[in-house]
Amino acid sequence: MSRPGFILPALITATVLFSPEALAQSALVDEGTFQVSRNGSPVGREAFSIVRSPAPGGQAYLAKGTSAIGTRTLTTELGTDAAGVPVTYESILRERGSIAEQTKGRGRPGRFSVLVQTRSGESAREYVLSNGSVLLDKQVFHQHFFLALAGEHATFVVVTPGSSQPGKFRFEERGTEGVEIAGRSIRARKFALTGPSGDDRVVWVDSSGRVLKVAVPEAGLVALRDDPPR
Repeated sequence: MSRPGFILPALITATVLFSPEALAQSALVDEGTFQVSRNGSPVGREAFSIVRSPAPGGQAYLAKGTSAIGTRTLTTELGTDAAGVPVTYESILRERGSIAEQTKGRGRPGRFSVLVQTRSGESAREYVLSNGSVLLDKQVFHQHFFLALAGEHATFVVVTPGSSQPGKFRFEERGTEGVEIAGRSIRARKFALTGPSGDDRVVWVDSSGRVLKVAVPEAGLVALRDDPPR
């Protein structure tokens, strides 16, 4: 069900940012797959691609992914501005092959609106954004690319679709270390995204900002690339 003021203004923005002409001139920033493990045991995989396209005032990014963890499969499509601030978002969550949840998000200056539809109904929320705002869906790992993209910020406002309000997190670099991928050690910059309860996410990226590994210590989850970025 559409809501006045929810879909139309954002659709205009999305059309401008991700028009066929812009996408035709797009450049692939990264693509690959992650193996996801929980407490050391494989539980799923994620495949993704991230492209950069010309947009008014700079660049825009479009990140697409499909993750399968246990009986859940999630497909996502996130569009952002040049700073990684979310502009559009769509996701479909399937449980054992059946659609359990659909999410649509649309942005306008300083705001991001999300409509979540489940089997039991729908809910709408609006989040206040600023520079240093990113969208990170639960158990989606390639979206951490946008943290490194805007890594000059000491704090981030993190929108998690379906949550009641965005969270405020510290973002800090913790030096460099090697990440072992397919028998090869890759030098990586290590970052921590820290909330009130401690280290919520730890992210390792290569010299080009491409995500190599993500850990969610509280959940025992680790996502590691199958192959080094090309």
